[in-house]
Amino acid sequence: MSLYGKYRPETFPEVIGQDLITSALSNAIDNSRISQAYLFSGPRGCGKTSCARILARCLNCAKGPTSHPCGECESCIELGRGGSGSLDVMEIDAASHNSVEDARSLREQVQFSPLRDRYKIFILDEAHMISTQGFNALLKVVEEPPKNTIFIFATTAPEKVLATIRSRTVHYSFKLVEAGVMKKHLRDVCAKEGVEAGDEVLDMVVKQGRGSVRDCLSVLEELINGRFGEELDPERCRKILGLLPSELVEGYLGAILKSEAETAYDLGEKMGDFEPSAMMEALLESIREKLVENFKKGEEEKEASQLLFMSESIKDYSSLFKLSLSQSLSLDLLTSKLLSFSLTGSQGASPKISPSPALPSSFPYPSPAPLPRKAAAPSQSKEELKEKWKKVLSDLPEEVKENVVEEKIPDIDFEGGQGRTAILLTFATPLDQHAFALRLNRSIPKIVGEAVKKEFGPNFFIQPAKRAANGEVVTKVKDMSTEELSMLSREMIKEKPLSVEEIAKKVEGKVIEG
Repeated sequence: MSLYGKYRPETFPEVIGQDLITSALSNAIDNSRISQAYLFSGPRGCGKTSCARILARCLNCAKGPTSHPCGECESCIELGRGGSGSLDVMEIDAASHNSVEDARSLREQVQFSPLRDRYKIFILDEAHMISTQGFNALLKVVEEPPKNTIFIFATTAPEKVLATIRSRTVHYSFKLVEAGVMKKHLRDVCAKEGVEAGDEVLDMVVKQGRGSVRDCLSVLEELINGRFGEELDPERCRKILGLLPSELVEGYLGAILKSEAETAYDLGEKMGDFEPSAMMEALLESIREKLVENFKKGEEEKEASQLLFMSESIKDYSSLFKLSLSQSLSLDLLTSKLLSFSLTGSQGASPKISPSPALPSSFPYPSPAPLPRKAAAPSQSKEELKEKWKKVLSDLPEEVKENVVEEKIPDIDFEGGQGRTAILLTFATPLDQHAFALRLNRSIPKIVGEAVKKEFGPNFFIQPAKRAANGEVVTKVKDMSTEELSMLSREMIKEKPLSVEEIAKKVEGKVIEG
């Protein structure tokens, strides 16, 4: 038997984290104030169905109705852990019995008196799945049920239960179990199972279970089944659950905050071994902790602004991992976006964080703040700057130079603003721009960018123009349709000098499948 089945509560005192509800139900039973219909709502795994079974057990106990069932009579045994179930207590999965015909069949069964016990009780789990017509068919019988008939509706979405049904029930709203209460319960379960679990492991389980008793016990069972010896090793548990090591997350965020790009890209590559959802959650959780700590201590505003910028960026860039892009490419784009704060926010003004900042195109280079088209010209003339650009090209390695020849980048321009100058690269076609950005998985733009800084100085950076030389607007990868992504993939495979194998290797063969 699974842990959540083995330790399912049989009495109200055994239910954890729902003291107000269990005490209210106990008082109602002891004072003989039993309602004809109940509605138990709340998140999954917090005790709704268990309390419904306990309530049925209390009402049909041979020594009852009582808030403390004897546990010895036939009804108590049948409704206890591992019991076969009582003929007078019907548990119905409303998710698969939600039609008008099912409701009419239930209405017919209601007309029969209990076979043995005091009450005939109907427990309808996932009640919000019943159709409107099904609820209407039940309305009259719920409002005026036969004598000794009780309905208990259990649902995670009470707002979807027909309002006329809700108005005829006594509604109890269950909540997620607090971490401290859950941790104590898990420690007791481990003791009964003969397993040693430290605080680090229990905290891990509580965090993964998110307040659901059933989910926490399922996670704990997974760890117990995969253990070596009698003690749960935190590192092994972390690997079983696919959680990121805290030092990897902290190191990555620390490198971002310090603008250590090389370290950030390296650690980002290591994070690619984990599930994107686990990675995003770990990053956001760590950022949340840093923000709370910063605000409590009154730390400098810049770091708080940067952390908020990072959280917004991670949330918005999470869509990248749902595309058919390689995970390493998506991580590089995300890392570039997070590092871009040092370009937009280090000049003294906090960055403006829009609810949905646009994702960059396939150009994986940090994108500074937009520069005005009519900005003041750089101190040097355009002719002088273009001569320097020629010098940059002549000093590039041959395998890089062939990607920035005039045939592929026929024109450049210079745009100044906020003490910095962008070298706008106008590519011959949008395909040339995407190929430049993706080739060698960001190595080409990085090498060119470093050469630009060496020749022009630290206040110059490269940036692609929004329109190609042939007049076409360069569509961002995130805005492309599946057909356009497929076309891009096919065209890149045809393009020279990279072969199919080289492209597959450099972008891990996952730019777009098919």
